[in-house]
Amino acid sequence: MISNFQKLLSTAVILCCVVFLIIPAAFAHTHPLSMTPAPDSTVETPSSIVMHFSGDMEPKFSSITVRNASGHVVNGEASSVASDDRKRMSVALPKLPPGVYTVNWVAVSVDTHRSQGEYKFTVK
Repeated sequence: MISNFQKLLSTAVILCCVVFLIIPAAFAHTHPLSMTPAPDSTVETPSSIVMHFSGDMEPKFSSITVRNASGHVVNGEASSVASDDRKRMSVALPKLPPGVYTVNWVAVSVDTHRSQGEYKFTVK
């Protein structure tokens, strides 16, 4: 025969397990899975930066900015999140002269959690 205390304890354990399974999903931040050009790569002048993320993004609040070694923004257009794949964000680039470039990105997931970062690549 199971006592009331054992029933209560079993219920508490089950609830704790459910909470620990739900919490990571609720606080998940989207993060880059792939970047083209890749971080720390040396490439011919790219026509765009394309990033794929782990989760859907809010287009209005997510962005990519590319700066040259002097800190000047080199992308002439605003970045965009693809309408058919909200995990993909890109920005078109003009023909870039040789040098080191820094990609700054901001990704706001559909649950409004913000993540950001940067990486560098070199144009030969």
